[in-house]
Amino acid sequence: MMKGILSMFIAALVVTVVLLGVFYLIGILAWLAGILVIGIIFAAILIFVILLAISIVIFFALFYYMAEKKPSITPGHYTLDNEKGKDEK
Repeated sequence: MMKGILSMFIAALVVTVVLLGVFYLIGILAWLAGILVIGIIFAAILIFVILLAISIVIFFALFYYMAEKKPSITPGHYTLDNEKGKDEK
């Protein structure tokens, strides 16, 4: 009788310890997953801000380049003598 009660008590303790270990492990994994998700969200926001800043600079640089770049046409004698046709080699 005493052995049965003692083995029941030990089995209950073992199950409790195993369940607490599993819950502790799940808690650690959930904490790590939360840290990773927060890190991924932070990295995505940071990359978006950096790409937005670069895009804005390139956008205004394009219009600056188009406004400042004037075509230079020099007078001269232009001929098409050296040009080859479609089937010529």
